Amino acid sequence: MNKYSISGSIVLTLLLGGCAAIGPDYTKPDTITPESFRYTDANESSKNAVNTLWWKNFEDPLLSENIERALTNNQDLQASQASVDSLLGKFDQAKSYLYPQINGNGSADKKGVSNATRGGYMLQEGDISTYAASLSLASYEIDLFGKVRRANEAARALLLSSEYAKQTLRVSTATNVAASYVKLSSLNEQIALAEENLKASSDIEQQTALKYRYGSIAESIYLQSKSELESSKATLSQLQAAKIAEEATFNLLLGRNPQTVNTTNIDAIYIPEVPAALPSSLLANRPDIAVAEQNLIAANAQIGIARAAYYPSIKLTGMLGVQSLELTNFISNPAKIWEVTPSVTLPIFSAGLIAGQIKTAEADHNRTLIQYQKAIVTAFNDADNAIGQNSKAKEQLLYQTARTQAIQKAFEQSKLQYKVGTIAYSDMLLVQQQWLQAKQSYLIAKQNTLIATISLYKALGGGWDNKAKLPEPNLLPAGR
Repeated sequence: MNKYSISGSIVLTLLLGGCAAIGPDYTKPDTITPESFRYTDANESSKNAVNTLWWKNFEDPLLSENIERALTNNQDLQASQASVDSLLGKFDQAKSYLYPQINGNGSADKKGVSNATRGGYMLQEGDISTYAASLSLASYEIDLFGKVRRANEAARALLLSSEYAKQTLRVSTATNVAASYVKLSSLNEQIALAEENLKASSDIEQQTALKYRYGSIAESIYLQSKSELESSKATLSQLQAAKIAEEATFNLLLGRNPQTVNTTNIDAIYIPEVPAALPSSLLANRPDIAVAEQNLIAANAQIGIARAAYYPSIKLTGMLGVQSLELTNFISNPAKIWEVTPSVTLPIFSAGLIAGQIKTAEADHNRTLIQYQKAIVTAFNDADNAIGQNSKAKEQLLYQTARTQAIQKAFEQSKLQYKVGTIAYSDMLLVQQQWLQAKQSYLIAKQNTLIATISLYKALGGGWDNKAKLPEPNLLPAGR
C-alpha cells in the first residue's frame, strides 16, 4: 500500500467517523440530597423490598385484579403508549441520518422515428431502446462535527422521556385505582353503618311515639326522635350519592362503561408494614425524576446542534450504474457510468440568527436544569411527607379503634336503659350520636391509613426495591 492510499484511508476514516461531537457532553448535575428520610429509623436496615407489583401486598385479590385490568384498559395509558411509539419512529429516523441512503433505479426507454427524410434533420430512422440501472446515493451529510450525532442523542433522550412519562402515568393510574377502590370499600361500610343507624333511629322513634301516645313523655321529645330519624335518612342518601360518584371515577380509570363495583370489606384489606429504614436512594426509581433528566439530556444536545450551524456542512451525492442500447449487452457488457458530487455549505453572514439559536438552546438547558433540580426536591418532600403521613395515619387508626370499641358497648347499654325508662331520651341520643361519630371516624381512619400507604408507594416510585430498574423501550430500528 503506497503513501497516497494510506493518506486516502485516513481521510476517509475521518469523514465517515467524524470528530468529537460539538457542544457540551452531558454530565449528571451534582445535587444535594439527604441520605435518609426524617420519619424513618436510620439506625436500622431495610430488609423488606417491594417489587413493582406493590398492590399485591394489600392481600386483596379483587384489588389486584382491578389494578391490573386498569393497566391494560386505561385509555390514557394506551394514548401514552402511542406517544412512545411515535417518538420511537422519530428516533429511528434520527438514527437513519448517520448512514448513507442508497436507492436503486431502473429504466427501459424505447423511442421510434419514422419519415425522418421529411424535416427530421439528423434523426435516425427506426426504433431505439435504452436500458439503464443504477444505485444512487441520496444527499448524505458527513457528520464531521457531530451535528447528526447530537440530533440522535436528543431524539433518544426525548424517546426515553416519553417512556418514563408513561411509567409515571402507570404508577399514578395504579395508585388512583387503589385509592378509589379503598374509598368505595369505605363508602360501602359507611352506608351499612348509616343503614344500621337508620334502623336504630327507627326503633327509637317507634318507642318514643308509643311513650308519647300514653303521655309518659312530652311532644317535643317525640318530635326530636322523628327529626333524628329524618336526619339518618338524609345521611344515608348522601353516602349513596357519594358512592355513585366514586363508582363513575373508578369505572373511568378502568376504561369501561358504568357498572356496579364490588369491593372487599375494608376491615379485610391488609395494611402493609413499612420498613423501619428507607434509604433516599430509593427515589432513583421515581420515573418523574427520570423524565426530568432525559429532558435535560435532550436540552444539552440541542446546544451542540445549534453550535454546529457555525461549521461547514459537507454533503455527498453520487451515482453508480450501467446503460446499454441492447438488452443482451445490458446483461453481458453494458456501459458503466458513475458520478460523485460533494458539496460544502459554510455560513458567512447570518445576522445573528445562529447566535440567537445558541442563546435560546442554552436558556432552554438552564430552564430544564432547574426543572430537574425541582423534580428531585419535590420527590424528597413527597416521600418524606408520605412516610410521615403513613405513620400518623396508623396512630389515628389505633386510637379510633379503641374509641369505637368503648362507645359500642355504651350504646348497647343505653338503648336497653332507655327502653326500660331508666335514662332520658336526650341521654340515650347523646350516646347514639357518639357511637355513630366514632364508627364513622374509625372507617375514615382505616380508609386514610390505606390511602396513606398507597401514597407512600407512589412517592417511592411504585415500591422500594433498590434493585429495580426503570424499563426502557426497544431502541432497535423499526420499533418493537
